[in-house]
Amino acid sequence: MGSRNSRRAVRRKIGALAMAAAIAFTSAPRLAAQEVPALLADSTFWKLVTDFSEPGGSFRSDNFVSNEMAFQYVIPALQKTTIPGGVYLGVGPDQNFTYIVALRPKLSFIFDIRRGNLEEHLLCKAIIELSENRADFLSRLFSRSRPAGLDNAASADVMLNAYAGVAASDTLYQKNLKVVKDWLTVHHGFALGDSDLAGIEHVYSAFSAAGPGLTYNFGSGRGGRGGRGGFGGYGHGMPTYADLMVQTDRTGGHRSYIANEANYRALREMELNNAIVPLAGNFAGDKAIKSVAA
Repeated sequence: MGSRNSRRAVRRKIGALAMAAAIAFTSAPRLAAQEVPALLADSTFWKLVTDFSEPGGSFRSDNFVSNEMAFQYVIPALQKTTIPGGVYLGVGPDQNFTYIVALRPKLSFIFDIRRGNLEEHLLCKAIIELSENRADFLSRLFSRSRPAGLDNAASADVMLNAYAGVAASDTLYQKNLKVVKDWLTVHHGFALGDSDLAGIEHVYSAFSAAGPGLTYNFGSGRGGRGGRGGFGGYGHGMPTYADLMVQTDRTGGHRSYIANEANYRALREMELNNAIVPLAGNFAGDKAIKSVAA
């Protein structure tokens, strides 16, 4: 019971922090919001990543996806109290994409103590930019061939169930990994070192291995590929990527960034504009958050 109460307390605290952060940083005066850039040059984006980030810290797991099934619950309240066109500050992996498409900021900064989170966001950035629609995005993300007949109008649960039935392809994985690395280092010109490139490969190997069944704490260490997963595959009590993508807010609304093509297009536009900037930084650190604020 104590553990359950602790989890509930953490959920309430996370919800309160998410709401406070969104209100604080997306409800700025309209003049200030108009001064926020909606598009960053590649050189500017990379300068922010390198200059604002702190040395990567440690955490107990890779945190590939969220571990919070109820993270969408605060969205209706946030939409009532925030002004689109501001600056979004978030933490962690891709649950931020769902908040971003719901709140429509001009610019977003994603913090995490782990350098691996920054690497995951760079991976997602490349895959999103290379994929014009949700079905192609999931194909690249999971290294699985797009199922025949999968329509772009399909719901998220239909898409994810379709991909859960397709085996991962090592050929696609190797091909896509090279394209992703080239997209980031050649197309964008980001000066990624060997460690970051290895980190991107590590994250991508997890998405390929687990597919829609990927969990917060999937695997251990750097390695382990091959597998298949779908809905309801709670690894050590954690929700899967598929579970998270089909969750709703308290009113039953589907809010995930792959809930529909409109959400995905909004996210893709921000990535193409370099408007989602991942940073390595501790909440109590002396550089990352202070640099963004300045």
